[in-house]
Amino acid sequence: MGEAAPRLRPALVNGQRVHLECPAWCTADHMIESVRFLEDLEHAGEMTDLVIPGGPGYRLLAHARLGSDPFGDDAATRSPYVVVDDGSEPFVMSPAEAAVFADRLEVFAQQVRGLGRDAQSAI
Repeated sequence: MGEAAPRLRPALVNGQRVHLECPAWCTADHMIESVRFLEDLEHAGEMTDLVIPGGPGYRLLAHARLGSDPFGDDAATRSPYVVVDDGSEPFVMSPAEAAVFADRLEVFAQQVRGLGRDAQSAI
């Protein structure tokens, strides 16, 4: 199964309505706020959250989403990338870097699971 085709979506650039090709994964409403220059327009996907249980409900540790800056100066961010944001600073990763990060998260998850088992056995 292939990737869904991009579609034309409206956007506000310098107060003017324009139509741009928007990737199928982009959930940003480009009409909410006018950007000054086309170079300021970014595509953003839906966020997925990493939460920690505790307290009332949960606490957000970080979230991740797809992004791209199709008209920006940096060639590396014109193509889709993964953003992980912990609330203090966004970390932008290429698809290859995101795969390495995900591998490290799996190792971390196993280590946290082991710590939980150790804590449970010490009770």
